[in-house]
Amino acid sequence: MASQGGINGFVLAGGKSSRMGQDKALMRLGGKLLVLRATEILSPFVREVTLLAPPARYRDLGVPVVADKWPDDGPLAAVCTGLLSSSAEWNIFLACDLPLISQQFIQLLVRRVRATRSEAVVPRTEGGWQPLAAAYHVCCRTAFAQAVVEGRRSIFRLFDEIRVDEIRHDEMEGAGLSEVEFVNVNTPEDWSRIAALFKGAR
Repeated sequence: MASQGGINGFVLAGGKSSRMGQDKALMRLGGKLLVLRATEILSPFVREVTLLAPPARYRDLGVPVVADKWPDDGPLAAVCTGLLSSSAEWNIFLACDLPLISQQFIQLLVRRVRATRSEAVVPRTEGGWQPLAAAYHVCCRTAFAQAVVEGRRSIFRLFDEIRVDEIRHDEMEGAGLSEVEFVNVNTPEDWSRIAALFKGAR
């Protein structure tokens, strides 16, 4: 199922950030808002980037925003909203709270998308699946929408219902990448750790 119809990019920025105490998407790392950092990482590899979030919150950032079709229902509902709104065959979804994701990883992801015969390309680390730094074919929207309607909220539990091409740990290492790419930020403690990692990587 290699792509012939292009790739779109989506940044998930609609979370409540309750554990952080402030909007994670609008925090700055290296002087740049996390939501715009994610947008810029995706931009070279996709036709367009769209934010999945409440439009009123981010309308001044100069990036198209699509409101979640099922507000506050979690990442699966946001990904499904993106698939339902997309004009592309393949769609890369990136959570805004993965600030250490690199363009080298997105390049690897795109390379796999163009070669795969599956319906999703998802990295799997020693810590498990990374479904919010992954690519999904538009055909996944049927299974995803059914799950949302039924009240299911887990993306990776749907991987038994679609064909998934897994990016393994050894493939990441072979591309010069590590699992640090997928460190996410949920709390002030996470933020301090990520700021230190970011500073050390520069």
